[in-house]
Amino acid sequence: MAKKQKRLTQREKAERAAIKKQLQADGVLPPNKPRLNRKKFAREAFEAFEAFYTSEPIRAELSLIKAIGFMVGPDMKEVSPEEVGVLKLLKLAVEYNVFLRKLESEGRTKYTYGELIDEVILPITNL
Repeated sequence: MAKKQKRLTQREKAERAAIKKQLQADGVLPPNKPRLNRKKFAREAFEAFEAFYTSEPIRAELSLIKAIGFMVGPDMKEVSPEEVGVLKLLKLAVEYNVFLRKLESEGRTKYTYGELIDEVILPITNL
């Protein structure tokens, strides 16, 4: 049975940080990446896709389908949190279609946001 490793002392942590800094300065290790500003990234990505969709809607839809295929597929060995998000998007599309077909069978063309949220969105986003 493997032994539990001891926690590093403050001195050991400082030594490791200094070594890492030196290796980065020498070019052996890459520099630290800046943290991603998620809100800014989301806004920019959405605006870029919206502009693309406005100018070339069919090509944008085909590109979106292809991009989803780049991220997920039937033979995934491990599933990352990002891939779970893409898979939830696919599930939302399927459930939204089921919801629209149900409305058609009832002879309705309109629905409330509450119906949509309760029947389509919440069951999938709460997985």
